[in-house]
Amino acid sequence: MTSGEGIIMRTRRGLIAFGSLFALFLLGAAPAGPATAAAGTEGAEAVQHAREHDPGHEHAEEDLADTPMRVIEEKTAKRAARVQSETGRRPGTARTRAAVVADPGQSGSWSPVVGTPVVPVFQAVLPNGKVLMWDSVGDNAAESYPDHSFTRAMVWNPADDTYKRVDVQGSNIFCAGFAHLGNGNILVAGGNANASLAGTVQTHIFDWRTETWSRGNDMAAARWYPSVAQTANGEEVIVGGGPATAEVYQANGAIRALTSFTQYGGRTYPFMGSRPDAQLGLYGPYTTGYTLTTAGNGVITGTGTRDSIYRDYGSFSTYDIGKTMVVGGGSITEGGTAKVPTRTAVVLSTRTGLVPTVAATGSLATGRRQLNATLLADGSVLATGGMTSAATSGLVDLDHAATAAERWDPATGQWTVLASASRVRQYHSTAVLLPDGRVMTGGGGVCGICMSVGYLEKNLEYFTPPYLYKKDGSGDLAPRPVISTAPAGVGINTAFTVTSPQAATVRKVALVGLGDVTHSVDQGQRYIPLTFTASGTTLTVTGPPNGGVAPPGYYMLFLVDADGVPSTAAMVQVAKGPNPVMSPLKNSTGQCVDIPSSATAIRTYLQAYTCNNTKAQAMTRLPDDTSLRVLGNCVDVPSRQFVAGQKVWTYTCNSTVAQTWRFGTDGTVRPLGNTAMCLAAASTASKAAIQLATCNGAALQKWTW
Repeated sequence: MTSGEGIIMRTRRGLIAFGSLFALFLLGAAPAGPATAAAGTEGAEAVQHAREHDPGHEHAEEDLADTPMRVIEEKTAKRAARVQSETGRRPGTARTRAAVVADPGQSGSWSPVVGTPVVPVFQAVLPNGKVLMWDSVGDNAAESYPDHSFTRAMVWNPADDTYKRVDVQGSNIFCAGFAHLGNGNILVAGGNANASLAGTVQTHIFDWRTETWSRGNDMAAARWYPSVAQTANGEEVIVGGGPATAEVYQANGAIRALTSFTQYGGRTYPFMGSRPDAQLGLYGPYTTGYTLTTAGNGVITGTGTRDSIYRDYGSFSTYDIGKTMVVGGGSITEGGTAKVPTRTAVVLSTRTGLVPTVAATGSLATGRRQLNATLLADGSVLATGGMTSAATSGLVDLDHAATAAERWDPATGQWTVLASASRVRQYHSTAVLLPDGRVMTGGGGVCGICMSVGYLEKNLEYFTPPYLYKKDGSGDLAPRPVISTAPAGVGINTAFTVTSPQAATVRKVALVGLGDVTHSVDQGQRYIPLTFTASGTTLTVTGPPNGGVAPPGYYMLFLVDADGVPSTAAMVQVAKGPNPVMSPLKNSTGQCVDIPSSATAIRTYLQAYTCNNTKAQAMTRLPDDTSLRVLGNCVDVPSRQFVAGQKVWTYTCNSTVAQTWRFGTDGTVRPLGNTAMCLAAASTASKAAIQLATCNGAALQKWTW
């Protein structure tokens, strides 16, 4: 709560929630000042919006600073004990549970609560099925501790609920961004430097095989609340958390600045994802979204508006190739009630065009913020946790907890209310899909208002979705398809085989990215349906179409049968494509197709230029598309003049014959409008025009990819 929200008295069934100034008075502390947040160059209105709504700003105001740890812990424990004595419930226990069908085949089921030694604020699913978790330096607000020279961390094994402590030494990686590297290790960027909530420049690597930490190279600027996204070429893009300039963690461990992208600096985890065209999409939480080419020093190739709602602490899921759902979040007036999170969800489609198309889909039964939208093994989405009001606080409100799970069906666009959890999951809670098809939820707490109301969820629960139960009302688990054999690695657009005794009944084969979740944002999850054929007990499956759809790394491979029941996943490693998207197109004379001055304007004529691995030569060719793209536009034959000497330019992608090309095994690139013509450099001179020429086998017409 902010200082102006006062004291809210509740009935004897509830607790007494204190306004932040009163809570600070009880603790003998002064309010902490807001952390500075860079807002990038999104315009004056966006900057003001970020200042008013930045969760980092809110977090800093609500938490407590300069208070001895012993005093805080004692008073927090006393509050929790008093609430439990007065109400019969300890803070965080669900007060109401949604009325749903008791049959777990319809509503799913929740496990008992399992205690953990670390609050599951950050979770990363590892390639061996275990989960890396960490929080901060203690159970209370980071601002309340003077020592930030370590981080509590553990590796949790969901198979038997055992753990191993793997604490970080030398730094607090609380409020860092993180994502998987191609080898399955976890890259962590930034963190919490001190009690003032300053960010850090550090990066850390967790080796999942040895279960050890190491330091990576430092970033150019300190970050707190950034996001990290994987890309087709194995690089990781770091956006937000204070600095407006994005950075790229390269495959060799070096870090370069994307100096041409300075549009997002808020200390608010951005919603990001790799697109099918290998560009990076930013989908939220702000209303303005961006399309970013990450090659070289980067360039914005498209900017658009998702919708009118600032969806802070909403969530998102990429549930199909080129399709991402953004759901919940915000604090708006909806249904006649002020300061509530939205019920609404939208779907962004990014298969064609620079700016995603946006369409409304079904709404949640109730608005939520602080929720997690987790992909399930069948491609549907599970919403868990959250709060239904932002009137008292945007972080924690135990009287307005959303405890029922809801499932979104992409086939119908509708949500279904499922069983309710026994614990409240709000600020600093997480949820991830496990290889056995269950969802593990946990965490909550570690903030100033959390201490004020005695809210600390140092535990986790498992949700078993309805798809794992029989539909006969018995409550028994359903028989599952079994993966007998699967390859350890698969290639881009390359066939591989999977054996299963139930192959004939399989209706879906899909890859699901490993979760990297915190603060309602999961940068790792993505659902990639794969095409396949069945013969006997063998499934012949085609790998993902390109690295934009499936950045290199480990994935869970699921089979789903005719009854919708998923197998236990096999872990497979998707390789970087042999000719990854955003690669130069080079001819036999050693020159590359180049766009002058990295221009993004349409009608820019292409040229031949010395190969230099810059964004001007980052050509994108997709296996399921006949276009050739550069910086978000398509290589185009003006006015469809398929004649010798016609120069080619860039133009808005439109799937016409002027933009369709055939890449031959002989090294030629031919327009489908006239396959007697070949793409060629006019000469060996630097800046020679790229044009059409009658195919004759000349070196200027031979290209390598």
